[in-house]
Amino acid sequence: MAVTYRIDPALKLVHTQVEGRLNLEDALTHAYTLKNDPQFRPEYSELVDLSKFSGSDLPPAAMEAFANDLPGEVFARHARRAVVAPADPIFDLSRQYQRMRPNAESFRVFHTMDEAKEWLGIMTKSNKSMLFE
Repeated sequence: MAVTYRIDPALKLVHTQVEGRLNLEDALTHAYTLKNDPQFRPEYSELVDLSKFSGSDLPPAAMEAFANDLPGEVFARHARRAVVAPADPIFDLSRQYQRMRPNAESFRVFHTMDEAKEWLGIMTKSNKSMLFE
C-alpha cells in the first residue's frame, strides 16, 4: 500500500493519493509525515484520490478514532476535505467514514475529481469551460 501526497501552497491544498489496501501503520505514518512536512498547514484543504484504493484493513475502532480526530488527525476541523471514490464500494466506505465524523459538513465524498475540485473551489477557468463544452 502506498500513500503519497503533494502540497500546493498557492492553492492551500494537500493532494493525497492512496493505492492498494490501507492499514493502521500506513495511516499513522502518513499522518506523521504530513504533520512534519514544513510546507503543511492544518488549515489547508485536502483532496484525497481513492481511484487506485482497493480497501481498508483498519479495524472499525481505528476508523472511528480517526473520524473523531483522535490519533493521526492533522487537519483543522474547519479544513475542507474532499474524497474522490469512483468505485461504488469505496464510495460507500468513504461515506460511512463521513457519517462517523462530528464535523461532516467539512468532509465530502464524490465520484469524480471535477465534482471534488469544484466543491473545494479549485476549478480553474479552463476546467470550468471544459465542463460546458
